[in-house]
Amino acid sequence: MPHTMEQPVLINQHARVGVILLCDHATNHVPTAYDSLGLDDQYFEDHIAYDIGAEAVTRKICEMMGAPAVLGPVSRLLIDCNREEHHATLVPPVSDNIPIPANKDLTNTTITARKEAYYYPFHDACEKLVFDHVEAGIVPLVIGMHSFTPTMNGEDRAWHVGFLWNEDPRLAQAMIGLMERETDLVVGDNLPYSGTDLYHTMQKHGADHGLPQTTLEIRQDLVDDDAKTTQWAALIADLLDECLSRSDLRERKYYGSALPTGS
Repeated sequence: MPHTMEQPVLINQHARVGVILLCDHATNHVPTAYDSLGLDDQYFEDHIAYDIGAEAVTRKICEMMGAPAVLGPVSRLLIDCNREEHHATLVPPVSDNIPIPANKDLTNTTITARKEAYYYPFHDACEKLVFDHVEAGIVPLVIGMHSFTPTMNGEDRAWHVGFLWNEDPRLAQAMIGLMERETDLVVGDNLPYSGTDLYHTMQKHGADHGLPQTTLEIRQDLVDDDAKTTQWAALIADLLDECLSRSDLRERKYYGSALPTGS
């Protein structure tokens, strides 16, 4: 059965304010043709389906700053846009110990169909937004918008927020320094995850172009209502405004595996 083509959501796509937000786990949406992937509805309100609060914070930062963003079109359970094309969890058969019935023993043809419908359009939209900025002579700050669970594998996570990076530390370190200066929050440096792993979207659309980039991770109990997401958006927007004035974040630099490209 053919599936309806859900497209990524573009916000302020013609804006050029020096910041680009990319939210690959924005939604828990699965097209009806997939029959909820064989899961009960309750799982789509859980962190395995999307990054709780990330879309709301992204939208509010865009409103406050006039910044552009791309939001992922479907649940990470259908296909995870923050994975390399051939990553084992691109289409996860299990997530946080929950089996995903419709993702078991998929053929390459089925996986390719999901890539063409949802994965490639998301990354094409991100790539075009970055290309258009660079073509206009702008070196944008590229931010991956994510959230994380307060506990994992029975362990409480002390961090309120984390900034992830791989080989280019510039933007993460700048944001960490400003966050620690302005707040008493517990800030993770490559915590609760490391940017040396699961950093596909930021690597592809930021680091590979020599652009300052980081993945922002906010703890989900801190962004689970409207008031909280507004507070976080205001804080992040203020810090990004300050980052925009820093000369060390206004040039393209290539680190390690990132090689100069045409855009």
